[in-house]
Amino acid sequence: MAIKIREYTDFSWDLHVKGEHKPIVAQIELTYKCPLHCEHCCTDCYNNRACAAKELSTRQVKKIMDKCKSAGVVWFCFTGGDPLTRKDFAELYLYAKKIGFITTIFSSLVSMNKTVLEIFKSSPPFAIETTLNAGTCEKYKEITGMDLFKEHVNNIKKLLKNGIPVKVKTQVTKQNISQIGKIKKLVESLGLGFRPSTMIHARLNGDTHPCRLRLDPKEATFVNKQYGYFDDEEARQPREKINARKLAKKPGNNKLLACASGSSAFWITAQGKMILCSTLRTFNYDLLRNNHTVKAGFYKLNKKAHGLTFKTESKCALCEHRMTCKWCPGRAMLEKGSLEEPINYFCNLTKETLRHPAIKSCLCKRHFP
Repeated sequence: MAIKIREYTDFSWDLHVKGEHKPIVAQIELTYKCPLHCEHCCTDCYNNRACAAKELSTRQVKKIMDKCKSAGVVWFCFTGGDPLTRKDFAELYLYAKKIGFITTIFSSLVSMNKTVLEIFKSSPPFAIETTLNAGTCEKYKEITGMDLFKEHVNNIKKLLKNGIPVKVKTQVTKQNISQIGKIKKLVESLGLGFRPSTMIHARLNGDTHPCRLRLDPKEATFVNKQYGYFDDEEARQPREKINARKLAKKPGNNKLLACASGSSAFWITAQGKMILCSTLRTFNYDLLRNNHTVKAGFYKLNKKAHGLTFKTESKCALCEHRMTCKWCPGRAMLEKGSLEEPINYFCNLTKETLRHPAIKSCLCKRHFP
C-alpha cells in the first residue's frame, strides 16, 4: 500500500508542477440536496426544493464535462450537497468515466442504493470521501437531524468490502468534541485513518450559524495537533517543508489573495458557474454559454482574483501572519459581507497555532489532491 501511495504522490506532484496555472482539477457541486441537515454545513441553506429546481439538467452537466475534457482537465470530482441524491447520478458518473476523467466523489453515502454500488464495483472511482461526525446513533441524529447512523456506517462497510477506496473525514465542532475518541475508534475499526478538521465558515448565503459551533482556538489547536491534522496536511506537500515561523513577515504587496487559489483547480456551481474557490463566489463565469470555454473562464477569473488588492485599512493587509492565517477574502465575504474584513477567530487561532514550533508547511495555504 505504501508503494501505491508514493506513486500517486509523485504522479500528483509532477502533474501539478507541469500543469501549474492550467485547469486540471474540477469539482462540480452537482446538487445542494442532501438527506442530512448538519448545523455546521455551509451548503444546507440551499438544501431545499426551490434551489433544486434551478440546478443543471443531465444534458447541461454533460456539456460542461465535455468542455472540461477539451480544456485538459484530468481530475473530476462530484460533490454537493450529496451528488448521490440525483436520479441521474449513475448516468453522469459513467459518462465522466467514459470520457477519461479520474473521478472522485464527496457524499454522505446515506443515499447509496444497490444500483450505484454495483456501478462502483464494476467501474470504481479513484476515491469516495464521506464525513462521519458521530460515534453513536443519538449524536448522529442530533447533528444531522436524521436517524441514519447505521445506514451511513453500513454503506461505508459495503464499499470497503468490495475494494472501493473510501476516505472518512470528521468535522469536529462543539457538538461532537465529546465524542472524538469514539469517532476515532469507529473509523479505525473500519481500517481507515482518522482525519479530523476544525475548520468551519459561514454558509454560502452568509448565514453565520455554523460559526457558533467552532471550537475555542486553544481546543482547535490541540485537536489539530493531537489527532494528526498537521501531519496529514504536511504529507500532502512533502517537498514544501517550510517552517511556519519563517513565513512570518510583513507582506510585500497589498494583494488580497495570499493563497494558490486558481493554480490548477476550479469549482462549478449547481447552476453551471465556474468559480476559483468554494468560498470566493463574488465573481463567476457562465460555462453554459456556447461560446464560453473552461480555459477562457479559468484565465479570466484568475486575472480578476489575483488582481484584487486591499482598498481599506484592514489589519489583514499588513499582518505578518497573513501567509499562515486561515483567514481569506472568501471566508470574510461569507461571514462579514466584505472581502477585507478581519475575522477575529482566525486571528486568535493563528496566534495559538504558532505557539507550537513543530507546525510546518501545513499552514501554508497550498493544497494538492
